[in-house]
Amino acid sequence: MKKTTLIILVCIAIVLGMVGGIIYAIIDRNNLQEAQINEIRKVNELIESNIIDINKVPDDIIATSMSDVKLSPNAYIIFEKYYTDCGHTIIQKEKVQDSEVNKDEEYFKNAYSDWKIESFTADEVKLYKEFQGNCDEHYLITIDDENIVVYSVDNDGNRTLKEKTDIPVQYLPKEDIELLQKGITAYGQNELAKKLEDFE
Repeated sequence: MKKTTLIILVCIAIVLGMVGGIIYAIIDRNNLQEAQINEIRKVNELIESNIIDINKVPDDIIATSMSDVKLSPNAYIIFEKYYTDCGHTIIQKEKVQDSEVNKDEEYFKNAYSDWKIESFTADEVKLYKEFQGNCDEHYLITIDDENIVVYSVDNDGNRTLKEKTDIPVQYLPKEDIELLQKGITAYGQNELAKKLEDFE
């Protein structure tokens, strides 16, 4: 009987010890959470007391450009010209001038105020503008003094002699001569060169 009682007492002591440990852990955990919450409150109070209204800029502060990108000496300016009447886009690429080196986007907005800046990097400025009329790459291939000649054609259809070729018409087939007499149109340098090659 004594042995059984001893075992029961030991079991009760173990159970009480476990329950006591669990209760202590819960109380300690709650105290720890409360301490953490208090610390967080203190930090928040410090932050709130040091916040400055970022939307209010003092009068003595001068605003600076958000972009520090400057044009490099090896940069290019790309002019993209769109002509509304013919629907053609002419792209010209020019090396940056010495006076434009180390200039920022704001400079180009002022210097090319009638152009739209499509992109601005240290190596390239891309500008876009729309123009009324036709572009200056419309050509007419025809005959003059027994040779093939090329005229530039402006918005009003006026011709300006661009090139008098060394291609004689006397050896061309009759159909080609008739086409040339009516005039063959070409757009752009590539198409012009290709059409002239057909007669060589």
